[in-house]
Amino acid sequence: MQMESPGCPDCGTPLGSPPPASCGRCGLPLTGPDAYALWQVTRELNALDARRSWLMWRRGELLGSLRARRDAPAGAPGAGGAGPVPAGAPVFAPAGWAGPAGREVSAPSARTVLLIVGGVLVVVAALVFTVVSWGGLGIGGRAAVLLALTACALALPRLLIGRRLTATAEASAVVGLALVLLDGYAAREAGLGGLDRFGTAGYWAVLTALTAVGAAAYGWWQRLRLPLAVGLLMALLPGLLLTSAEGGGTQDYATAMIATAAVDFALLYALTRARATAVSDRLGGARAATILVTGVRAVGGGWALLGGALAITYAFDAPSQAEVMRNWVPLGLFALLGVALCRGFRALPFAVRCGAEGAAVVALIVAVGSGLRYAVPTEWVVAGYAAPAAVIAAWAAMSCARGGRWEQPAYAPPAQAAAAVGELMAASTALILAAVAALPNIADALTRPAVQGVTVWLDDDSPRWNWEVASAPLVVLWLLVAVLVAMTVLRTRTAAEPRTDRMANALRLARTLTAVPALLLLPVAVGLPYEWVLTVATVGSVAVVADVVRRPRAALASRLVALSAAGALTLLWAVADRSAVLVVWGIAAASAAVLAHVVSAPEAPTDRLTSRSNAPVASVAGAFAVLALGVEAIASGVTAGLAWHGTAFAVLAAAGVSACAAAAWLRSPGREQVSVAVECTGYALAAIALALTAPNPAALSLALAVCGVAGLGVALRPDRRRAALAGTGLLIASSWVRLAMADVASPEAYTLPVTAAALLIGHRRRTTDPGTSSWTAYGSGLSATMLPSLAATWTDGSWVRPLILGAAALSVTVIGVRTRLQAPLLVGGGVLVLAGLHELAPTVVQVFGLLPRWVPLAGAGLLLLLLGATYEKRIEEARRLRDTVSGMR
Repeated sequence: MQMESPGCPDCGTPLGSPPPASCGRCGLPLTGPDAYALWQVTRELNALDARRSWLMWRRGELLGSLRARRDAPAGAPGAGGAGPVPAGAPVFAPAGWAGPAGREVSAPSARTVLLIVGGVLVVVAALVFTVVSWGGLGIGGRAAVLLALTACALALPRLLIGRRLTATAEASAVVGLALVLLDGYAAREAGLGGLDRFGTAGYWAVLTALTAVGAAAYGWWQRLRLPLAVGLLMALLPGLLLTSAEGGGTQDYATAMIATAAVDFALLYALTRARATAVSDRLGGARAATILVTGVRAVGGGWALLGGALAITYAFDAPSQAEVMRNWVPLGLFALLGVALCRGFRALPFAVRCGAEGAAVVALIVAVGSGLRYAVPTEWVVAGYAAPAAVIAAWAAMSCARGGRWEQPAYAPPAQAAAAVGELMAASTALILAAVAALPNIADALTRPAVQGVTVWLDDDSPRWNWEVASAPLVVLWLLVAVLVAMTVLRTRTAAEPRTDRMANALRLARTLTAVPALLLLPVAVGLPYEWVLTVATVGSVAVVADVVRRPRAALASRLVALSAAGALTLLWAVADRSAVLVVWGIAAASAAVLAHVVSAPEAPTDRLTSRSNAPVASVAGAFAVLALGVEAIASGVTAGLAWHGTAFAVLAAAGVSACAAAAWLRSPGREQVSVAVECTGYALAAIALALTAPNPAALSLALAVCGVAGLGVALRPDRRRAALAGTGLLIASSWVRLAMADVASPEAYTLPVTAAALLIGHRRRTTDPGTSSWTAYGSGLSATMLPSLAATWTDGSWVRPLILGAAALSVTVIGVRTRLQAPLLVGGGVLVLAGLHELAPTVVQVFGLLPRWVPLAGAGLLLLLLGATYEKRIEEARRLRDTVSGMR
């Protein structure tokens, strides 16, 4: 029987639907009679929890109804009973039942909105009366009006509760509390009892404190929620106002905010911990009490967080050491409050408790770092923040590993789990931020040789330069590396599947990417010269390659990441010296070739699947080896003082070596992908070489000829027969360039014999092998004459050549149509169209010069409209034409 399961009963990991045979994280079996019974018990427990929650809510409602009947007068409506059950109300209310359908706003919601709007309007009216109309009454009238309104507003809730109008009573009580504050304002403005002699902030501090105490006591006495909440929240203000009255600084404001929030949390803890049942009864049920406590906690937590942020921000800008030490008071209070919330309030969600502990850790790190700021040199300030963060992160990682609390499993103690996870997250974040602050210095040290290399390769007489790195940023980087190493080891030991665990793999990757530059910058930090630093980096990279060659199947991914990072830095640093480029890139090419050969080699016939899984790595290594050979060739030519067209032939040599290597690798099973990568990279090098020879026609002709011969050589491979077309085309292009260099006006005298011989050989091949493509048989022969003649036509003013060329192209096109061959049809048709355009071009230009300027625009617009209207038909015709041409040989 398949049933939905929210998570593994042991570790809580989500399982999906239907559940698997066993948990992927803890390995708990999930099939069989015992597993079925466990699912049944779990579902029953969940149902009991839901039933208990509804019963508690129902108990609060019934209790409130009975209290209202008890307190109501003898003849009041509803005093004799609860009345009939409303139609449609369920006997057992399911979760989510919201009353009869068809109403978008429930009656309680509408009532709440009306009460809020009415209460706000009454308070505004009282405020306007106090501020505007106050001067029209004497002292007795003023006191009488305000006291009468306040007394009525505070006495009315008792009567309203008796009539079961609890929400209205709550609104009246809040209005009464607002009137109390207006009374205090009016009394001070009128100078009653000399109150106007007190300062504004001090007076309001005392007034809000007294009002907060009175509101809380009044709410508790009258069994009202809102006055109690108002009293608890208003208790946050006196400290801030008193600090303002005393002229305190930033740290004093932070201390006041955190202290008042701590008092609020202490009161909540005392109420909910010692007298939870009494609080529920006083506030109309557990649900109402939960809402009140949650709201006060949210506001108090935000108030404390604001005070903590104020103290943390001030710690970075404190003008003196004395101010820093004074700022330790709010930071310490903030840390203690966070620890108390995490470990004392069990009802808080796990994420909130983690955040509270993390906030405490941040406060502690900032306190230590700000204290060290005046005890260490300026460049070591960042390290002062990174050191405590690293210590706390390592300790928290050990705690997580010791209790198995990396993901807060169900069996871990919640307080300890939240503390460990919160400390780890906060300390790790602080350490990463410190590393980011030190990143500019690290990046400058890593790229300094490359900046020098630009000057070296652009100017032979480069100035001397110094390569150094500050110690403090390197220490911060090493602290990050140490923490990542510790976390990686601990996570690997505690993970169920270390090789497939995502967190362990992410930690390994981060550890490698930070450890490699930290290690390679150590020689720079100790003052070794550039040559020694580059030697150390090169030896380290070669050592990683040797380790991969010796153990190709063991933890390949992490070692490849280390090799990539170390190799990239080594190649980047080698740019600063021309000789170093030749040596380092040569070593890189050889190492990459060996790596591609070893990684792609199957150890046994049954290991071919493993070889294929490593094929992408081997392909990248092989392609990089060819690319490194190309860089080596270019660097050699530039160092030797060769011109660019001379350097191009060294690049062509590297491309030829890659073609030979690709053919050799193709013979080995499982290395087909590597062979293709090496071959394609070689073609890219050949294209670069041709581009380098473009400014020199003689070198370009020779390079085209070399590439053409190489293409014919590649065509000897059974799977590369079509390379003969490219080789022939390159040879023809080489001959054209040579003819252009000789200022030959009639290329047909040189190309017609070649065309005749090529067409004869192609015809004999198609006769003996009917499966030969028309491009292989006739493409090169037709192009050898027609394309040079077409190029000469555009520079020839005579009408004879275009006429002869057009007639020949027309004949070839007709032959292609009759024989249904692609090469004659496309070559002849293309040449014929271009020759026709050449003849029409002067006339078209003359016509366009005579027409008004708006005519071409209108014609283009009409053409686009016509094409748009017949788009589908034109697409279908183009598809038919494509199919017809594709069907030709």
